Amino acid sequence: MEKFAQTYMKEAHYRYRLWGALAKLKDLEQRYPQLIAPVTSVQTASTTSMTRMAFSTTTYTSQTLSKELDLDSLMKATQTLSEEIVLSQLLEKMMHTVIENAGAQRGLLILEKGKGTWRKEPSESEWVIEAVIEAQATVDKDNVPMLQSIELDKALVSPEIVNYVTRTQEEVVLENATAGGPFTQTAYIKETQPKSILCMPLINQGKVSGILYLENNQTTGAFTPQRLTVLKLLSSQIAISLENAFVYNHLEELVAERTQELSTALDNLKATQNQLIESEKMAALGGLVAGVAHEINTPVGVGITAASTLDKETQTFVDQFNQGKLKRSALQAYLETAQQGCQLILSNLQQAAELVHSFKQVAVDQTHLSQRQFAVKEYLEETILNLMPKLKQTKHRLTINGDDTVTINSYPGALSQVVNNLVTNSITHAYQPGESGQLHFDITAHDSKLTIEYSDNGCGIAPENLSKIFEPFFTTARSQGGSGLGLHIVYNMVTQKLKGTIRCESRVGEGTTFIIELPTQ
Repeated sequence: MEKFAQTYMKEAHYRYRLWGALAKLKDLEQRYPQLIAPVTSVQTASTTSMTRMAFSTTTYTSQTLSKELDLDSLMKATQTLSEEIVLSQLLEKMMHTVIENAGAQRGLLILEKGKGTWRKEPSESEWVIEAVIEAQATVDKDNVPMLQSIELDKALVSPEIVNYVTRTQEEVVLENATAGGPFTQTAYIKETQPKSILCMPLINQGKVSGILYLENNQTTGAFTPQRLTVLKLLSSQIAISLENAFVYNHLEELVAERTQELSTALDNLKATQNQLIESEKMAALGGLVAGVAHEINTPVGVGITAASTLDKETQTFVDQFNQGKLKRSALQAYLETAQQGCQLILSNLQQAAELVHSFKQVAVDQTHLSQRQFAVKEYLEETILNLMPKLKQTKHRLTINGDDTVTINSYPGALSQVVNNLVTNSITHAYQPGESGQLHFDITAHDSKLTIEYSDNGCGIAPENLSKIFEPFFTTARSQGGSGLGLHIVYNMVTQKLKGTIRCESRVGEGTTFIIELPTQ
């Protein structure tokens, strides 16, 4: 208890002395002489130890006793520094704490080059100034100038003192830097004429992690043993906090780099995905072209056959006419053949023209995705024509059920791609080769909502895959050339372009149903 009482009594004695309350000082010294003992400290020049260099004799009496340790303030300062891990904020708090506790006019933090950013760069000058604070800056708590690694030879500090501290890991205290000692002839001391200098290492795990350089150019002997003790106690926490801040700063840099890398990779992936989607669309358009060629080939082929037959009959008719052998029965037979041939050619050309018109409309819709009013069932029937070449290679049967009068004001091209991809997905994944399947579209409308249900009676989708089917690049048929984009395109078209919803229901061995709900306007 006496030790605590002595600490508080010395603090009170110091405060009264600062106020100039001499009567109170005398009273305290008379009443509590055992708690306020005069302390005499003599420092002389030393050439064998640089731990404390002094060139005057100072006696600490009851009138000149320096401030003793304020343990409460010291603990608060230590806690404040230990709680901060952001480097810029730590430097601000650290420099304010140091200059206030040391009685310095100016303070500098010196670190290894690149240490503040965790990126060391090879250089002849390994130590650089990272932060500077002036005494007047303590009034403004946000004003701690941050420097960009200024070299030591820029007339801000004495490089010789810093190098000595770095080499010996001992602090240097100069009570009157110009009065004598090994540094009096250095360029910095001669030019700036400083009075009190304190330079001390920040040591963590036996290594110097930084240097604190403090000056007071108004008072000699400013850095007393008591203040030096406080700074030594603080320096350990400062070194640890700096190292923690460096690690945190390094981790932040790594996170920022990885985030940028991930962002770049994501952008590249999206670009690749868009390219693949476009390729998928072009492949669908290629299927459309194949459907056009296949479907038009039949009526055009019939028309060509009819025209060829008619040409042959006409040539025979001309030969008989030129030879004068033309009979009435031959003329009648030729006219009947010509009439049938012309009708056959006309009907097949009309069929081809209708197919071209339908295919053209679907192609325009798929490539331009323009909005218009259209009959849903009729448009689905036109779209299915694109898939006829694929369907004819299988035993599957596709049917469409719905009201012919149901219309929607939407994007037919997007709907065409949805239908095309759903049917293609069933043909590719739902059945084994040679199986006969039932594919069915059911169209219903209620109020302002259109519902299209597409179902097949194929193998179904496993429960663990059901939640993944709309994800890009997910496919169970990669070895068969599946890209995993078909249903992803369906989902995007329905939810983004058509402003609707889509969900999937499936049971293994029974089949799969896709329910699409779209606004009619």
